[in-house]
Amino acid sequence: MDSSNRNNPSSSNQRKGSVKDKLQQGHKGSVSRPVKEHTFLTDVADVRTMEHGLLQLLNDFHSGKLQAFGNTETFNKMDAIRVQQEQLAKTHFEMDLVPRNTSNRLSTEDSRKENNEKMDKLIAQLHSLSLSVQNFQTEMGKKEFHREDD
Repeated sequence: MDSSNRNNPSSSNQRKGSVKDKLQQGHKGSVSRPVKEHTFLTDVADVRTMEHGLLQLLNDFHSGKLQAFGNTETFNKMDAIRVQQEQLAKTHFEMDLVPRNTSNRLSTEDSRKENNEKMDKLIAQLHSLSLSVQNFQTEMGKKEFHREDD
């Protein structure tokens, strides 16, 4: 770039104009490109096969042939475990809700004894829940193992 071009305002405008033109041309070029879209199945036979499969799946679901976790017995066991979890959580929250001033009225030994009893109850519930979950998992594992043998 020589000094005559630097001082000439029309040459700088031409440069700016040419950059602007290039940007506009580049932008216009990107608009003219086709946007890649998801392609859908257009073969009627494929669509009908898929439709038939989905309708059969829906019929199996409504008739009770499809079961995610097995039979009603499995649901009952899972529900019993949920109830145990809720009872454990309730006991835990109740322990935290005991007014502090009530425990201050009791002697230190009485307070310690009461807290130990509550903790023992909480641990017993946790142990029971743990055994229930372990037994459920063992049963489900055996059922899965027997299904693989079939």
